[in-house]
Amino acid sequence: MKLIDLSHVIEPGMQLFSSGAPDPQIEAWMSHEQAAASGRYDECSCEITKVSFVTSLGTYLDSPYHFHPNKPSIEKLRLEQLVLPGMVVDCTHISACQAIGPEVLNGKDIRGKAVLFHSGWSVYWGKPEYYQFPFLIRETALALKAGGARMVGVDWLVIDDTMDPRRPVHVTLLAEDILIVENLTALDELPETGFTFYAVPVKVAGAAAFPVRTYATIEKA
Repeated sequence: MKLIDLSHVIEPGMQLFSSGAPDPQIEAWMSHEQAAASGRYDECSCEITKVSFVTSLGTYLDSPYHFHPNKPSIEKLRLEQLVLPGMVVDCTHISACQAIGPEVLNGKDIRGKAVLFHSGWSVYWGKPEYYQFPFLIRETALALKAGGARMVGVDWLVIDDTMDPRRPVHVTLLAEDILIVENLTALDELPETGFTFYAVPVKVAGAAAFPVRTYATIEKA
């Protein structure tokens, strides 16, 4: 079995969905030096790390609650929703700030799958160009819904056009419990089909979204 990591690292100074979002803070709550000096450890030491961040950062999963206050939040999602057969949709012909229409799904069997849109935009991670990302539109979301997709992932910052305050893709997909993963990477390492996609967050009560260590498994021939 081959394992492919599809997620970004969370670290201070990383790119965020908004310039107003706080930078993640990662620090020792108790350092190795403090543990060694505490008198509670003999010939060893340990560190306990304190982390603070908004939950929509890095590679992260949106729960239905993110846009629908009466829908399930992160901790209520079932594993069956988070581990799915995957499909990659090639969108590498797309330009900056360009809409991706439903025609890219023509002839594809997406029922029951995690549908991952590969634009190649993750090569700009950490660069100003990353903010000039493509996006899905309402018609594409409706086609995903009609086709029976169970999760949708993208390798760019936000699945919607951020100039549209109605956020039609988030609203349409999450209303149907079709989960969303943003900021994927390394989708070029996946085949079109024949892999399993994993996007399992920590069970944090009431969280609208949460980072995930997304990865894919491919059974070797």
